[in-house]
Amino acid sequence: MSKYIFNNDTDILEFLEQLRENGIQIWGEGEKIRYRSKNRQLAPETLRILKMAKGQILDFFRMIEKNVIPLTSIQTAYVVGQTAGCELGNINAHYYIEYTIESLDVERLEQMINLVISKNDALRLIVTHEGKASFLDNVPYYSVPVYSLYDGNDREQKRLERSHHRYNYYKWPMFHFCVGKTSGKTSVLHVDFDCIILDAWSAKLLLNEIFSLYYGKDVKFPRISFMNYMRLKTDKGDLEAEEYWKEKVKNMPSFPKLNYQKKFAEVQNVRFDRIECDFSFIETQRLYQKIKNYHFTPAAVISTIFMKTLAQYSETPGLSINVTLFNRQLLHEDVNGILGEFTNNAVISYQEKTDSLLDAIRATQEQMWRLVQYRKFEGSNILKMLSSGRAGKAIMPVVFTCMLEGNVSKVTKKRYSFKEEYAISQTPQVVLDHHVRDDLGYLKISWDYIIDIFDKQYITDIFGAYVNNIKKFMEKY
Repeated sequence: MSKYIFNNDTDILEFLEQLRENGIQIWGEGEKIRYRSKNRQLAPETLRILKMAKGQILDFFRMIEKNVIPLTSIQTAYVVGQTAGCELGNINAHYYIEYTIESLDVERLEQMINLVISKNDALRLIVTHEGKASFLDNVPYYSVPVYSLYDGNDREQKRLERSHHRYNYYKWPMFHFCVGKTSGKTSVLHVDFDCIILDAWSAKLLLNEIFSLYYGKDVKFPRISFMNYMRLKTDKGDLEAEEYWKEKVKNMPSFPKLNYQKKFAEVQNVRFDRIECDFSFIETQRLYQKIKNYHFTPAAVISTIFMKTLAQYSETPGLSINVTLFNRQLLHEDVNGILGEFTNNAVISYQEKTDSLLDAIRATQEQMWRLVQYRKFEGSNILKMLSSGRAGKAIMPVVFTCMLEGNVSKVTKKRYSFKEEYAISQTPQVVLDHHVRDDLGYLKISWDYIIDIFDKQYITDIFGAYVNNIKKFMEKY
C-alpha cells in the first residue's frame, strides 16, 4: 500500500468537501483530528481513511492556515452575489473567451498552462468556509480536455456549456481550458475562469504568459506572489477620501433609468448576451490623436460619450455609473506582473448641464483624477453610502470596465496566431457591463447585458447611437 492515501491537496480538499456535504465537519486541533457529525457516528470507511491519512490531513489544515488571507471587498461581493437573496444575483462573476489557432500542439499548450499554474498562486486560490482566501501548494497536473469539433453546432454547444459556468468556490480549479479539434488544421481554444481569482488585467497577463511560453518566448515571472502582495498591502483609513465621497453622494444622480423590461427583483434567470464593435486601426489612431490634441485621457473621452449616449435614452438627464479600477499598489517592482484580483470600484456621474461635449469630458476627467487620488478607498463603502440600508439591491448596475493602453500598433503584441473570436462576461448585480480595450491593436467596445432586462432591438439601437457618437467625435472635433 502507498505511504500516502492522497496524492495532492485537491484530493484532500475533495474528501473534506464530500464529508461536509454529508453533514460531517472535520478540523485539526494540535495533533488530533476533530469532527462534528449530524449523525453522531462516522462510517467505518471514513474512520479508516482519517486514521491512515491523519498526518496528511493535519498538514493540509496547517497549509491552509499558513496561506490564508482575507478576501478583498470585491471578492466578498462576488461570494455574496452568488446567493439567491441578492437582486440580479444567484450567479458568479465569470469571463469566457474563444480563440482559433492553426496546427495547435495541445500537449505543449498543456505544459505551458501547468508551468503558469506553478508560478502563480492566484491560479491555486480557493475560498474557505470561514469566508477567507487560501492557496493550495500541491495541485495535480492540469489536463486540457479535447473534443471533436465537427461543425458549428459542436462549438455552440461547448459555448453554452462554458460561457456561464458556475464554479464552486471551495474547490479547485476555478478556471477551465479545453480544445475543439476539427478534421482540418484549425482548433478552437475555450478559456473561462471565475473572476474571484483574476481581474481583467490579470486575465490578459495570464493569456499573454501562456501564449508567449507556447511560442518559446521568455517570460519573467514576478518575484512576489499575490498572497504576499496582499499581506503587504495597506488599507489605512483615508479621512479626506471619506469626506469627499460623503459629500459627493449627497447630490449624486442614480443609475441610468433606461427602458428595462422587468423590475430587477423579478429577473429569475440572469443570463448575459454581448453586442460589440471593432474600430479599424486607422479609426483608432485618429481617435487617439484627437484625444491627445485636447490633453484628455482615452478613458475620460470614451466614458463621457458612453454616459452622454445613455442620458439620451434615460428618463433623467443626470446619471451615474460604476467604474472598475485596477488598483495595484507599488509595493514591489514586479507588482504589474502579478496575477490576481486587484479590482476596486468607484462611481462617476454625468450631468446634462451644457451642450458642450468637451466641457462634459473635462468634468469626467476631473472626476477620474479624483478616483486615482482616492483609489485606496473601498468602492464597497461608496455603494453602502448610496444604498441607504437597502440590503441586496443593485445600487449601481451599469459598469464601465476600461482596459485602454492609449496607443496601438499594427503589430498585435503577444497574441501570435491565437485569434480571439468571441468573449462574454457576467457579474452579479450588474445589468450592463461596458468593456473597452485596445490591446488587440485597435479599439474594441462591447456591452454585456442581461437578456431578460433589455429588448434586443432597443439595446442594439442604443449601442448603435453610441458607436455613431464616438465616430462623430473623431470627425467633428
